[in-house]
Formats: sequence, C-alpha cells, structure tokens
Amino acid sequence: MTVKEKLNFFHSHGVSITYIAKQMNIETSTLSKWLRGEKGITHKNEELLNLTLQNLAKEFSHIME
Repeated sequence: MTVKEKLNFFHSHGVSITYIAKQMNIETSTLSKWLRGEKGITHKNEELLNLTLQNLAKEFSHIME
C-alpha cells in the first residue's frame, strides 16, 4: 500500500487531514493539495507522512485490542 493510499484510508475512516498535518507539523493545505494531486510531496515529507501514519496505525491497533 502506498503512502497516499494509507492517507486516503485514514481519511476515509474519519481521521482528518488537519489532524494528520498537525502531527507532521505542516500546513493542512499542503497535505490536502498533495492528496488531491495538485502539488508534489518532498521525499522528506513523504517519509514523515509514512511515519505519522504508521504511528496512527499503532494507536488504532491498541484501541482495538
């Protein structure tokens, strides 16, 4: 699953783009534009996004236990 697919998954399950952007310490508009394909994402931010989504997945797995 690509990082963009992961982002779409979390977003479609109620995790706001604003929340994810805040976790990454970036502007919500930056993340939204990348999600819509209006802007590219830097390698650094893609790695940060992937790490952020992995952490969210861990948090959710603890909730579901």
